[in-house]
Amino acid sequence: MKDLVFGFLVILGGMMITNQTKAEGNRDSLEKEFISVMRNIDERKVSEVESKFHGEYADSVYLKGSDTIFSSNKTNYIQSLKDGKIGGVERKVHIHSIDFMDQFGFVKAELESKVMKFQSMYTFYWDQKEWKLIKAVVVAEKK
Repeated sequence: MKDLVFGFLVILGGMMITNQTKAEGNRDSLEKEFISVMRNIDERKVSEVESKFHGEYADSVYLKGSDTIFSSNKTNYIQSLKDGKIGGVERKVHIHSIDFMDQFGFVKAELESKVMKFQSMYTFYWDQKEWKLIKAVVVAEKK
């Protein structure tokens, strides 16, 4: 009986270590992807950004002090990037948290450029083999 209990505990411990390792791997891969997407936006690398946005991408942006929420989809966002209306300015990135729910990863972050500050929540979707940005909620503030 002791051997059976010991065997069960060894298997359970192995599963816990495997799950912990997988979670850490997910966290690392999502953090790396997030930083890469933000850098590509800052550098206006349109094709790289476009390839990392999910087809159903949508965002909601609130500019502090205004009464308006701006919303966009993938097509409009990419066009704004091409037109130079967004991006093109380096931002410092501070990640507050990374969480997961099934195939979704959530990144809560603060980004700051010389002229703007952004409090943001990004949702990524694990699309078979890679993370795709599917939703962004942003509070933007002029400095």
